[in-house]
Amino acid sequence: MSSSISGLLDLLSRKMSYLNQKQAVVAENVANVDTPGYKQLEIKPFSFNDALKQAGAAELRVTNSAHILPASMAGMNAETVKSKNTEVKPSGNTVDIEQQMAEVSSTSVDYQLMTAVYRKMAGLFKLAVKTGNS
Repeated sequence: MSSSISGLLDLLSRKMSYLNQKQAVVAENVANVDTPGYKQLEIKPFSFNDALKQAGAAELRVTNSAHILPASMAGMNAETVKSKNTEVKPSGNTVDIEQQMAEVSSTSVDYQLMTAVYRKMAGLFKLAVKTGNS
């Protein structure tokens, strides 16, 4: 497989990992919608340049089996920050459930697009291998 094809597959995989992490952050927010003082989290947007930089970086590893990462830090390990654009409720909670549901929908559509592109590339690759063997 050429390096450009494997690079594109790796980039698609990174985007899908990012979307998984984004969905996990939204799920944490929704799960804490009634938790007093909970601050809504968000994830830094996916950046093609950041993905390219990470492709050259060494992969992070857990150094102790007792260390457990929260769901929001699994996968691509994009930066998770407290959201600044939300209204604070009297309980101190900042989760905007309507906005979180919109994020769930948007992330789902993005993930479906990435899997469709991934499947199409895999199909073209299989076709190329099959044609090359004929």
